[in-house]
Amino acid sequence: MIAVTGNEMKAIDNYCIEKLGIPGIVLMENAALKVIKNIDLDKFNSFTIICGVGNNGGDGLAVGRHLIVEGKDVSIFVIGNLNKASEDFSINYSILKNMKIEIKAIEDEEDLKDLIVCIKKSDMTIDSIFGTGLTRDVEGLYRDVIANINEHSKYILSIDIPSGIDSDTGKVLGICVKADKTVTFQLMKKGLVDYENVIVESIGMPKMAIEEVLQLTMDH
Repeated sequence: MIAVTGNEMKAIDNYCIEKLGIPGIVLMENAALKVIKNIDLDKFNSFTIICGVGNNGGDGLAVGRHLIVEGKDVSIFVIGNLNKASEDFSINYSILKNMKIEIKAIEDEEDLKDLIVCIKKSDMTIDSIFGTGLTRDVEGLYRDVIANINEHSKYILSIDIPSGIDSDTGKVLGICVKADKTVTFQLMKKGLVDYENVIVESIGMPKMAIEEVLQLTMDH
């Protein structure tokens, strides 16, 4: 099994989007559908999803949309500056807004209380705060959010990587989400090799893209 660094995965992602012309939003939709595939919809009926404003958060928004379409009870929270959101995050955010779905912002202690109430009443918490690009310690409100996810969730599913883990080393960057299951995409991340219940799902990245990029990184 190949395990890659965060930068290698990003390079493969970019190759698929820029060289092959697969839109990022297509990869995001594929990722969301693979997360749904790994949720027992007979067992879990209510969800709290906490999203950052990068592509990991965009995955979370897309997962939320599919769960809503399935008739599930879904609460969606976003932490971070929406003005700095990634393009594909913004597309999924707009779709939910067009569907008249409430998206709650986490900006202060009051919002944190609201989040705790939702987590406590949900069957599952879905973590899509940070993806594989995180390199510095988790601080401030983010730290508080992760602490509360760990304390109050009945079951936690992390998208791509548990938020707060260094994707290259597996080191905990101050605090991390203690996921019961992680669905990671296309290739295992080096930092997840020693973690339990990590499922690797293909999101439609052609083998040639992976070989091309990893060959390039091996040559340098």
